[in-house]
This record gives sequence, C-alpha cells and structure tokens, in this order.
Amino acid sequence: MRVLQINSHYDQGGAARVAACLHRELLKEGVDSYVAYGRGEKAREGHVLRFETGPEIYASALLSRLTGINGWWNRLATERLLGRIRSWEPDVVHLHNLHGYYLNLPMLFHCLDERKIPCVWTLHDCYAFVGGCGFFFECRRWQEGCGHCPHLRDYPASQWFDFTHWMWKRKRELFTGPAPKVIVTPSQWLTGEAEKSFLGQYDCLTVRNGVDTENIFYPRDRRMCRDRHGYGQQEKLILGIAAGYRDERKGARYIIQLAKDLEGEARVILIGWDKENDGMLEGTGNVVTLPRTSDTELLAEYYSMADVFVIPSLAENYATTTLEAMACGTPAVGFASGGIPEQLTEGRGIAVPPRDQQAFDRAVRRAMDPGGGLLRGEALAEKIRQENSVRVMTRAYRDVYERLLEARGGRGEL
Repeated sequence: MRVLQINSHYDQGGAARVAACLHRELLKEGVDSYVAYGRGEKAREGHVLRFETGPEIYASALLSRLTGINGWWNRLATERLLGRIRSWEPDVVHLHNLHGYYLNLPMLFHCLDERKIPCVWTLHDCYAFVGGCGFFFECRRWQEGCGHCPHLRDYPASQWFDFTHWMWKRKRELFTGPAPKVIVTPSQWLTGEAEKSFLGQYDCLTVRNGVDTENIFYPRDRRMCRDRHGYGQQEKLILGIAAGYRDERKGARYIIQLAKDLEGEARVILIGWDKENDGMLEGTGNVVTLPRTSDTELLAEYYSMADVFVIPSLAENYATTTLEAMACGTPAVGFASGGIPEQLTEGRGIAVPPRDQQAFDRAVRRAMDPGGGLLRGEALAEKIRQENSVRVMTRAYRDVYERLLEARGGRGEL
C-alpha cells in the first residue's frame, strides 16, 4: 500500500510533527509512505519532498492579503506536486493542513477527483469548512455560508476584501467532489463541528494525535535537568510554548499576567519566544524567554523539569505540545476551549473557563502543588503512552486507510 501525506510543513509544529511521526512509523511497519510539504526547512529524510520555494510562498501570501482570496495561487508549485502524485500513484492521499500560502486548492482537488484517489483528511483546525479563518471562535456563520466575516484580519488575513462567502461556496464545491473521503479530527469537539458542516456528508472520525513516547518524549531526571539548565531544585517552574504570540488566539496576555500574579512564587519559562514581542514583558521580572528550537531532546528536558505546563489558547484543537509535556510527566493547565478539556481529563490537568484569569492562576497554583491531586511523573507518562503514542495513532490511521479502500472496493496490501 502506498500512502502520500500532504501538509504545509514537515516536523515543525503540531500538525507537521504528527505527519512526520506517522510517516516514520508507517515506514517502520513496512508501508510505502511518502510526504509532500510546502514550506519550512528542507527535510533530510527519504520519501519526503518539499515542493514550494520561498519566493512563491511570499508572492502567494501577498496576493492573499491584497485580494482576500487564499488557496487559489501557487500554480507552479502545485503542478510540481501533481507531477509527483502522477508518478507515485498513491493508493491513499492523507491531507493535513492545506492553508499556509503554499497550495492551489482547485488544482489539487481536480487531480484527486479525476483520478478518484481515496482521501483521508485530518483537520487540525477549522479552515476546511469555513470561508477563511482557521478558528471561528464564537461565530457560526460558516453553517450558513460565511460572509461579513468578524475575523477578516485573523490568519489567513485579508487586508481589505471579504471574499469569505465566495470561498465558502468554492470550498464546498471543491471538497465534496467524487474522490472518496474520510474526515478525521484529533478531538471529539472538532469532529462534532465537522459533522455540522458540508463535510458532514462523509464519515467523520476522531483519531487522537500521537507523540513519540518511546524515543523522545518520556520523563527525564528532574534534578539532573534543573542542574544542567541552571534552575534550583526547590524553584517552581511554569512552562509555556510562545510560538505565535502575536496572534490573540494564543492567549499570551494570560500567561504574562500569570507571571505578574505569581511573581515571587514561580518562574515562567517561554520557549519559542520572538524578540519582537519583548514589549509584552514590561512589568514582569520572573519570565525567562528562549528562542524557537527544533531540538526535541532539549524540549523534553524542559518539559520534564517543569512543575506545570500551561496552554492559554482561546481556541485550540488538540495540542501536541500539551501531549509532549504530559508524556514527560508534567500536568497541564489550559482554558476550556475547543479540544483542550479532552486532553486534561482523569487527573492529567485542569481546564478553566476561557479568559478567567483568577481561575487560571488558581489552577496553576494547584497544579504546582504535589498534593494537588493531579497525575505527574511516570503515572502521567504511562497514561499518554497508552492513549497518545505514535503506535496507537498509526494503528488507528491504518484502520481508516483499510476501511476507505474496502469501501472503494480495491483493498491495498498493508
């Protein structure tokens, strides 16, 4: 069986890491696996292709912002991808994030429909069934066709024009063509929302994201990690991932306020910090910022030595960073938005009402207390191994591939 995954990035960020882990595990299990991606660092792995170039992405991003239409550019890059699809002849195409200024959606879906290639589409956000944005927050206009968008300046942003109704109609036409499809999301929350959309005509399933709990994300020696990175054994450490903090959705203001509220009680470590955001730190004296890193060993050490991991997002699906922290034995605190509460059940962490700073502070204090009633260390890590390992995720996706091919009447060898 030959599987081709398509995503915006490879092994950089949540969806990209899911695609990379799935690819490696499929290869390990003998499946003929390929990944094609549009942007980011060039991968040094076999069967992995970056088909976009930097100038093409910048041109597409500019056109998208100026016109308000995204996903309709990148013809040359998409033709390179289609050439590989024709030569590789995959039995299943597994789609992930198709936004990111790297892909021409009509060209891709016309190819899939003409060749009637079965598709598994994993939704890591809401872009597939709304007119423009990645997360719709309180807006329900996508159920009727979008237009008059209240989030026009959110990613992927439009500078002036509102074509969200036009894009919603075109997406509905493109995404419901004759190619067989199964819609997958990592959270019950997003599965339920997809079922209410025009994608609800397909089977909508939940497959939890998986992380590498065997080789990367597992508990390290807490004392050794703190010594190595210069933190005291008795210090209370709060860890967050600061990528994308210019986006209000990420809730940077709540973790910054948390640092102010807990000054003298704990230090807040933010990994993935952009120096352009230094102005946010005014009035804080207990925040440590570290740049973005692809060093997963370093990440695992920081996850392991923290007392609590915080995810202050106001809209989120099923964050892999939270899984990584918990796989390293650290409980998490976040807002009860999207799929976050599903990750924090059964003692894994605490979900509090969105935007409630006082409840957020109280939950973090409780999570830092060893007697706070939350799982931590090996007990928490074992929970993640059982439910969110790469092996568990891969097994679930192989079942989806099988079902899709059986429904088409052409079962491939696994």
